[in-house]
Amino acid sequence: MNEAQTYAVTQGKGPMLVIAGAGTGKTRTLVHRVAHLVEQGVDANSILLLTFTRAAASEMLTRARELNPACADVQGGTFHSVAHRLLRTYGESIELPRSFTIIDPADVQQIIKGVVAELGVKQKGDRKFPRNRTIADLISKSRNLELSLEETVFRHAEQLAGYLDRLERVAKAFTQAKRDQALVDYDDLLFLTEELLKTQPHVRKELGHRWRYILVDEYQDTNAVQARLLEWLTTEHQNVMVVGDDAQSIYAFRGARVENILEFPKRFINTKVVKLERNYRSTQPILDLTNEVISRAEEGFAKNLYTEKTGGVRPELLRPREQKAQSRQVMERIRELLDQGVRPKEIAVIFRAGRDSFDLESALRAERLPFVKYGGINFVALSHVKDVMAHLRVLANPLDFLSWQRLLMLLPKVGPKTAQQIIAYLVDLNSPEEYGPKLASLPQATKYPGLKNLSELFVSLARPNAEPIRLMEEVLEYYEPICVDAYEDYPRRLKDLKELPGLASQSSTLWEFLADTVLDPPAGEPGEVPADPLTLSTAHSAKGKEWPHLFVIWASEGRFPAFAAMDDPQAVEEERRLMYVACTRAAKSLTIFSPQEQYFEGTGFRRLDVSRFLDDLPPEMLKKPQKGPIFPVPEPSSPESRGSMSQARPYKVGAKVSHQAFGQGKVMGYKGNDKILVHFGSHGLKTLMLRLANLSSV
Repeated sequence: MNEAQTYAVTQGKGPMLVIAGAGTGKTRTLVHRVAHLVEQGVDANSILLLTFTRAAASEMLTRARELNPACADVQGGTFHSVAHRLLRTYGESIELPRSFTIIDPADVQQIIKGVVAELGVKQKGDRKFPRNRTIADLISKSRNLELSLEETVFRHAEQLAGYLDRLERVAKAFTQAKRDQALVDYDDLLFLTEELLKTQPHVRKELGHRWRYILVDEYQDTNAVQARLLEWLTTEHQNVMVVGDDAQSIYAFRGARVENILEFPKRFINTKVVKLERNYRSTQPILDLTNEVISRAEEGFAKNLYTEKTGGVRPELLRPREQKAQSRQVMERIRELLDQGVRPKEIAVIFRAGRDSFDLESALRAERLPFVKYGGINFVALSHVKDVMAHLRVLANPLDFLSWQRLLMLLPKVGPKTAQQIIAYLVDLNSPEEYGPKLASLPQATKYPGLKNLSELFVSLARPNAEPIRLMEEVLEYYEPICVDAYEDYPRRLKDLKELPGLASQSSTLWEFLADTVLDPPAGEPGEVPADPLTLSTAHSAKGKEWPHLFVIWASEGRFPAFAAMDDPQAVEEERRLMYVACTRAAKSLTIFSPQEQYFEGTGFRRLDVSRFLDDLPPEMLKKPQKGPIFPVPEPSSPESRGSMSQARPYKVGAKVSHQAFGQGKVMGYKGNDKILVHFGSHGLKTLMLRLANLSSV
């Protein structure tokens, strides 16, 4: 162990905060601390080790036993498992039967399903009513963030605000159902344990004498109730050691509070603060960059990671023009590494959000390079993406009956049987020009009004030589109200779909786009994992891992940090910590890509700046490209004329209109003669095709 680790391990009684920078050996420090306490005569049964996963607890206790077999009696587990043991032993003192049952998320959803049915809050045919899982997630989020359900809905699921009264009734009945049946969910474990410790002094005293030394791992990831539990468990003594890194606090969306670790010295008087700064993972040039990135945080414990390794190359920043060029350059760098004998599993690509790797995934498939992805799922496997792509697939192949079935079943009241009947009527189609008229002449056309809109869509899509991006934009405008009606989490899905125009803009023909985006290599056996794959990962999922060679993509303003965070100073700070976590995964080489342009639906390509976390770093820390030609970003072009399909502007700017999916809105303007801009309350500003929108005056 190094000097700082030894100091942390050998301290005596009293509170201690160990700030363990990335790759500085925090697990080794915790394990040796446990072994040292036992060696000093502390009863192993009086030591409690709290972690966030059972695997972490098991690993640490196993390693401690290897150092000293007497450590076998050390108590350890997650916050939830320890809470369970306490409630099973002392729960009756807060009127919780000893025979209570712990319910998992699936059980929670089943109870909520019963409550919804019993209350009758879901009206027949209401496809937008939130799913049982969504309701369960909102209730749990409100508890972990310690917000009212109302505030939670408006912050995280504003599209469900119209159901708030019913959601509050469901939450209240859910709580009562658990109480009546002696059921305890995961959140209850913590909050009931807090009630136990808060209201039962004799329990606090007994536990204070039982566990004389408490150690906590990953303290920066604790939420408010976990921090309070630690305080209640140490009322009889202050022998508590917490280990963590404020710079790696990236789970605020789960309720984690970076303030817990920042405020620890105030909550526990006379705290000794120990900093682990010697890094065992990365080269010094990588550490110089990450040190500089995190040093600009608004708050936090100052730290300066260093290594005794020699050598290393400077991290590099590359500025491809757009995402297709980014994917191409990443592929080139990966190929160079592979040609040098680097194993694929030694290479990783990290990004802010799961959707950021969609184009790269297509490029990897085209090159037959196996990869695994952590965080997010395969883009083309998303149901809403499949919905959109089905419309384009049938343009390329009239005999793609699977896609016909999918897009027809999106229409109201059209089920599998009706879809098959329609497909039978369409079976002799030879070209897209026939789709619209044939759909309009269907015997079922009057019975299923959605067929009219679909017919009009295909009339427009049948234009000869239409660019893939124009086809994509029309399908998305047609599909958006369908998505809103079909999925209660439509804001997230619509955000995914906004990536499609950018992907389509890189292809000159529909065939090329479908080949690049949709076609996968032959599938292996179900669940088959490549033996030596590259890794694609979100920054969140990469925490705790490391790779010799690392690429960070989309390090541009609006992508990393995300647009949604840019108006919230606290959110920007978390984005900075997320960038720090991403870059500190690199051991030998770090290459960062910051595209200069991004395609935005409706406005075309817009210029992007380098991420604020990297933009003004000293040149000796980050190798940047030489100043070259500036590529002008063209002004967005006006929508192409639809000739006879254009129509007069039927609504005055400022007029109120009604839409079947979005409700009432206000006309804000027009784009050309065939698109109208309407602001719909909580749904925001929408661009709609006049001939498909079916608006009515209010």
